[in-house]
Amino acid sequence: MTTGRVFTSGTDGGAPSLLDYLNVLSRRKWTFLATFLLVPLVAVVISLRQTPVYEATADVLLKPPTASDIGGVQTGTVDPARFAETQALLARVPDVAQAALGKVPEADLTVEQFLKKSGVAPTLGSDYLTFSFQSSDSDLATALATAYAEAFTAYSLQNQLEPYRDHLADVRRQLNGLEAVGETHTTAYKDLAEDERQLSAQVDFPQDSAQVVRQADKAFQIAPRTKRNGGIAVILGLMLGLGAAFLVEALDTRIRSTSAVREALGIPVLGQLAAPPKDIAKQGKLVMLAAPTSPEAEAFRTLRANLAFANAHHNARVLMVTSGVDEEGKSTTAANLALALARGGRSVVLIDADLRSPRLHELFDLPEKPGLTDLELGDAKLEDALREIDILDTNERGGRGGKLELISAGDALHDPDELGAEAAVARVIRDVEAHADFVLVDAAPLLRVGDAVALSAHVDALLVVVRMQTLRTATLDELERTLASTPTPKLGVIVTGAPPTSGVPYRRYGGPPDPQVHQMPPRSKNGDEAKTGDEANGESSSVRQRLRSWT
Repeated sequence: MTTGRVFTSGTDGGAPSLLDYLNVLSRRKWTFLATFLLVPLVAVVISLRQTPVYEATADVLLKPPTASDIGGVQTGTVDPARFAETQALLARVPDVAQAALGKVPEADLTVEQFLKKSGVAPTLGSDYLTFSFQSSDSDLATALATAYAEAFTAYSLQNQLEPYRDHLADVRRQLNGLEAVGETHTTAYKDLAEDERQLSAQVDFPQDSAQVVRQADKAFQIAPRTKRNGGIAVILGLMLGLGAAFLVEALDTRIRSTSAVREALGIPVLGQLAAPPKDIAKQGKLVMLAAPTSPEAEAFRTLRANLAFANAHHNARVLMVTSGVDEEGKSTTAANLALALARGGRSVVLIDADLRSPRLHELFDLPEKPGLTDLELGDAKLEDALREIDILDTNERGGRGGKLELISAGDALHDPDELGAEAAVARVIRDVEAHADFVLVDAAPLLRVGDAVALSAHVDALLVVVRMQTLRTATLDELERTLASTPTPKLGVIVTGAPPTSGVPYRRYGGPPDPQVHQMPPRSKNGDEAKTGDEANGESSSVRQRLRSWT
């Protein structure tokens, strides 16, 4: 069985809900905030470091020609919009740019540079042309915008008068020819004289087709627009922040839900354990000893009850606690579970069979020797290696007659095969199984070394510890394949690193035990709880009898 990336944490399958998206943003808030804040910051810094650019504008009024016949030069009407567009294109010719630069010699620009920094645009629905120029010098931008508009009006006027001048010169040549032959009184001469008079008037007193109606008087900064850039960057940062958050989430293959663990491994989840309080974790203590009335300790009591139900049909007494990889809380879980069973009235032997990296002796603050390695080498006897653990803290008022004994690993081994560790653990299990209700074996991780797989043949059932937020999907798939190839029954998964319990604690968690809450039922002479009348008459199922022995 393989498992894909689990996007949601609050639903088992189906389309992600709004809450699921909000959960993603909550997990990836630093990625989102970093991107969201960084983009506007970079945009503002870049804007502030840019050289300011100023733009000045001047307006020119166009006068489209009307139909006329002056001195034999005929003109027709034109479309005003087309005329404005044509004049805007005409203003971009190099001759106009050169004339404008001639008016402002201090500009020190080439024609190409001038045309690149300038512009001409017709105003929609009017006969105006707007001439603009951009420069880092506001005064220069103002001067060149005005010079550009004036140069265009002069150029436009020259183009307008050109046909009249050419025709006037031709009329005068004809008049001179008639005067040379003495035909000054003819009708042709009189018509040409009238044409000369009209053309001369048109050339000497032209009607301008373009006129500067507003000179550039002030330049405005157009770049950098820090506020505008910052606003756009905020929107862009928001989109990029969301994209970065969901991209990181999609690339993150860590397991984040118990449903993903259950579906991947195909075995039930017996318990979800939150991290212990920081002060307890810092001191390396066990919550079942240091804070037995805390919500974190109550999670192990719930685990104990769930384990009873899972084990009802197996009746397993030798349980191996293992994990996929290291740093998943395997040893801590095994130690707290052993305490929970012992405090529930059972006789428990806890064996540290993780010979490469033993930890149980540290958790119980005991010397590492004598242990398994000493037993195998003949340096210690079983009764010496079995060390009883005080399962009650100093504030507790009573117990249920349970017992916990620990067999530590002894000296850590780099190669357990040299000592025959598997056979040694198997012999110890057989020796202690007879006088203990349950034997918990803390084994090495399944995927790191082969010790746990070999040892699984000597136990009755497996408990697998999986840490959320740490284990990757690929690792979980590999763990599923390893468990599938192991014939030993798997009672269930214990999930560590779960979110802490929220809400108001039930009863008096966090304070002294309540005598009424913690009062234990009376016990019979053989150590079992005395049955009430209803229990004695109604409890006939063998499954119920086994379940009662756990609670």
